Amino acid sequence: MGNLGDELKKLIPKGFAERKAAAITRLEEHPETKRIKETFPDRVDNLTHPTNYGSLSRHLVSFDNCRGCKELVGCQNDHKGHCSVVEENPDDDMGLIYRLQKCPLLLSHEKQQRVMGKIKSHFIPDHIVNATFEGIDLDPHRSAAIIKAMDLCENFEVGKSKKGLYLYGQMGVGKSLISGAIAQELASQGVDVAMVYVPDFMSEAKDAIGSKTETVLSKLEALQNVTVLILDDIGAEYLTTWTRDEILGPILQRRMERLVTIYTSNLTIKELRQHLINVKDAAKTMDQRQHEKKAERILERIEPFAEVLHVGGRNRRRDNSRNTGGKL
Repeated sequence: MGNLGDELKKLIPKGFAERKAAAITRLEEHPETKRIKETFPDRVDNLTHPTNYGSLSRHLVSFDNCRGCKELVGCQNDHKGHCSVVEENPDDDMGLIYRLQKCPLLLSHEKQQRVMGKIKSHFIPDHIVNATFEGIDLDPHRSAAIIKAMDLCENFEVGKSKKGLYLYGQMGVGKSLISGAIAQELASQGVDVAMVYVPDFMSEAKDAIGSKTETVLSKLEALQNVTVLILDDIGAEYLTTWTRDEILGPILQRRMERLVTIYTSNLTIKELRQHLINVKDAAKTMDQRQHEKKAERILERIEPFAEVLHVGGRNRRRDNSRNTGGKL
């Protein structure tokens, strides 16, 4: 019987040693391997030892996948959104360990999810909720309003900031976009924000007239107590005595002198007053003077607690429907 070692060598496929040597060379010449050696010079004696092939190889695969990755959905790693990192092994003076940690793309995604979790929107399009100041064109006709909005965000203090904004102007000039950017910025600071498209919310409330369903009541309470409330397109709603006095009035009553409210509207304050007076069922409910008093009461909850700012410029909503791209 021949030598056992010689017999075992016969079982090894031809070229195995060469392929093994080539694999080790590839590991050693990889840029990340060189970086590891430079970073941990006292712990790399056995970096490419056969017992470490698997760990190092998996680390390099992860490294290569991450190096060319530009979006989370395209992650090629087994653990999506995680990359391999190498560090000193605290239990071995001469060794290294590889562990998984969240990659910047996943961290960014999670941060955005936390931000969106701070924004409660009702009937608001996604492009408004996701608006940012960086994406808004700072043209002269609305720059004053945008700068004021940015100042509000920069100086905002929970429990201390009391005054909001009343942004008014023609349709399509970007009032809702500015308010959406405010929501994004404040939410990124950890402030809870609710943004409501007033016409649809009032319609929902009107459909529940006489019952004040649990859904409407829970939303009403949320709007009364959220740190920052954005009432989008106030004045465009179908307003009745009931929705004015039992929905809008109580919301603003609870918020004044306590919590910040931001409004967008096509109406000036003077025009909003007329809108609040001329409710759809005005003749059936009370006399003109009573409606005027109700309107004044609501305006007293708006004007002292919001800086009135005009937003001018062209109708960007209409123009962008013809020509997409660029800032809004």
